[in-house]
Amino acid sequence: MQKVTYFDVEYANSRNKSICQLGLLCEDYLSSEPYYPERNIYLNPGDGFDDICIRIHGITSSKVKNEPLFSEIWPHIEKYFTNTVVIGHNVAGADLNALVRNLKRYNIDIPELYYVCTLDLARQYVPSFAVENFKLSTLCSYFDIDIDSEHDAFDDACANADLLKAMINAYKINIDDHIKRYNPVESNEFQQYIAGPVLRKAISEFYGIVRGFSIDNRITSEEADYIKNWRNQYCQYTVSEEVASIIDTIDTILEDGVVTVAESFDLQRTVRQYMDLVSTSPVTLATQILNGIMQGIIIDGEISAEESEHLRRWLYDNIYLSGHHPFDKVMEMLEKALSDSIITKEESEYITKTIRSILNPVEELKVLVHSVEGKNICLTGNFAYGSKPDVAQYLKVRGGLIDSTVKKSTDILLVGALECQAYSHGTYGQKVLKAMEYNEKGCKIEIVKRRIQWVRVAVIITDASEDHRSF
Repeated sequence: MQKVTYFDVEYANSRNKSICQLGLLCEDYLSSEPYYPERNIYLNPGDGFDDICIRIHGITSSKVKNEPLFSEIWPHIEKYFTNTVVIGHNVAGADLNALVRNLKRYNIDIPELYYVCTLDLARQYVPSFAVENFKLSTLCSYFDIDIDSEHDAFDDACANADLLKAMINAYKINIDDHIKRYNPVESNEFQQYIAGPVLRKAISEFYGIVRGFSIDNRITSEEADYIKNWRNQYCQYTVSEEVASIIDTIDTILEDGVVTVAESFDLQRTVRQYMDLVSTSPVTLATQILNGIMQGIIIDGEISAEESEHLRRWLYDNIYLSGHHPFDKVMEMLEKALSDSIITKEESEYITKTIRSILNPVEELKVLVHSVEGKNICLTGNFAYGSKPDVAQYLKVRGGLIDSTVKKSTDILLVGALECQAYSHGTYGQKVLKAMEYNEKGCKIEIVKRRIQWVRVAVIITDASEDHRSF
């Protein structure tokens, strides 16, 4: 999975950071296609407004008095923050801080959050003598990026998306080096609060992992070591009676240094008793268990037909997860692989690789700036910020091979932004039709089109010329 979420909020006050507007863009990083619909959401913060905040964003209590509360909208946007990297400008100190405060306020489980901060990137890469400051508006001006309305959460999220892409291209940034795990630091009280949701998630996934271990009716030494290491990591939470019982069960199991299948079932029952006492979203709980089962199944680097069938059966038993990532993707993959009731070595490797990408989105988020190298690329349409020959030259410099017409050997058909306007009305160019015809015959031509200022072909393709215009 290559999922990123561009995120920005406006809040009613600086004390509680109660959110009154949020903007979300979630997309597949490699294909540039939307992962979920763009969201521009106004919220009733259920809190007072500071005058200084109103002066910044212009949102008043009367404007949002009939809008939903954060707690009402969260079930609809939670998926934008799971298995993703959140990207924003000062996103840790402002936007994610506000998000976590609002989750805390309504006693909602806090997802595990990873982020990239474009403010940090700008301070590291943009020459200080070139800009007056590192505000979002200043940087967008420097890179010729339009902001429709500054301090509008949705418009700022859109502008920040363009800013990230411009900086990655201009300074050849490897984004992997800048992905961080979000760790809220406020007060001891807050740390004690956040331990609850984090612990619940860890225990739910642990249940799934142990269940995944036992599917093949054997517990390997590697799996036993995992249980031991989990015990050592979470034994600090034995102040909770329920958690203490889990640790006690593990200690009993590990007395002889061996974990049997029967003992793994005992451990699952103990963990399940704790989970039955927890009040949390059924979808969140089931997804955590699913992630655990998948992790337990592939810990040995492969997946058998028995394990695949067990996983598919679990998915059928929890069919209400349909529509929630990663249910549909895993189900489709297993249905196809098990159509003949066997799992070949190639299918096992593919399923294992796919599950790893689901479980470890950050590890799979590889931004290869020169991935057009060796690709056959055909251009069509009019490009908003450069002539077609200029775009072709740009791609050639980066190792791309330019096709004058669409061929069977073409890898990518790159469509200019102006042409995309016609597509929205059902009008397709001849090259696009030709590519679609070839794809119907078994070819794999990627048709890449964007209506905004930049285009990405598995990566960002943005002009880094001195005048900072971008294709």
